[in-house]
Amino acid sequence: MAEQTISITLNGEAKEVAADQTGVQLFAEDKNIIAVRLNGEPRDLYTELHDGDVVESIALDSEDGLAIMRHSATHVMAQAVQEIRPDAKLGIGPVIKDGFYYDFDVETPFTPDDLKAIEKRMQRIIKSSQSFRRRVVTEEEALAEEADQPYKLELIKDKEAHLDPEAATEVSGKELSFYDNVDREGNVVWKDLCRGPHLPNTRYIKAFKIERSAAAYWR
Repeated sequence: MAEQTISITLNGEAKEVAADQTGVQLFAEDKNIIAVRLNGEPRDLYTELHDGDVVESIALDSEDGLAIMRHSATHVMAQAVQEIRPDAKLGIGPVIKDGFYYDFDVETPFTPDDLKAIEKRMQRIIKSSQSFRRRVVTEEEALAEEADQPYKLELIKDKEAHLDPEAATEVSGKELSFYDNVDREGNVVWKDLCRGPHLPNTRYIKAFKIERSAAAYWR
């Protein structure tokens, strides 16, 4: 039986690929490609392709690639914080001009020693090569999963509102999704409400440094 194929446009050229193809297979030989722009929208390499899709590659060393890497780094930082401070409540974690940040609600402020510990934990997470896997959920499912995260609940309930660009990294009016951090054994070790996209795995995150902690007001 002949293999089923689909027709896509890849970086401006027509191409026939397997019907179950994703960006992972499409760019298996080019490790500098970390995401795609699919019909104009940035998506993970794990996104399945369909007939007629227009696909553009996003390289790690491009402006879009750097933004995706920084966004993934925010998730690693939030995971590290919650491993060290399990009571931490999550706000938003957007990319900014020269880096990234994440808003946390914690009972006591972070100390310089805390920042060092978080950075060290981040390095451990990065070396563990966790993959970022997207899953779409209903509003009811999202509310249930974030029941103990008041700021996330607010974002979910306001998803149809005209959110500021930073909050829009978490939700949109189209659909709700989570990103699971999955270890090498296939276990979900952390998750966050997020639109994405993200790197294929944490090993793509290279040099980083936590510079400071500062007080902030929610939205």
